[in-house]
Amino acid sequence: MIRRHQYVWLTALVIALLGYEHGIHALAPPPNPAHWTVEGLPKKPVAAGTTFTIKLSAHILPGWHIYALDEPDGGPVPTQIGLAEGDHLTLLTVDEPAPRMVPDPVLHQPTGMFQNVVDFTLRLRIPRKLSSPQTASRILVRYQSCNDEVCLPPHTETVVLPLKRIIP
Repeated sequence: MIRRHQYVWLTALVIALLGYEHGIHALAPPPNPAHWTVEGLPKKPVAAGTTFTIKLSAHILPGWHIYALDEPDGGPVPTQIGLAEGDHLTLLTVDEPAPRMVPDPVLHQPTGMFQNVVDFTLRLRIPRKLSSPQTASRILVRYQSCNDEVCLPPHTETVVLPLKRIIP
């Protein structure tokens, strides 16, 4: 039988553990402050050997930012966009809007950053001959997310580009 003082200690321990666990979850950064989508797919199929453009959009949680494609040496990890190895498409160019240049509160140097939503424009080429059918391309985005207090480690995300409507 549990004595009264043992019950009080056990109850206090459970409350402390629950409060500690809740505190950790409340302070933990989100696992992924940026959500990536592909927009602006061609409305009609694209002929082999030709190019097309799409928008790769990052929807960034409030209070967070990601960095521009070009950053100074010793600065934050710049955003990098490419295609998965062995992809049939060729990535020709990646364009970004002008980033907001600010002194980074964590890195203490001017950096180009994006908040809320940013659209990167990708120009892609379909090969003249496809060796095998491909139903999707995989866009790889490597980026670093920061807020005013912390920078998360660089993260690579795969964004699927469906090709069924694009390649006849």
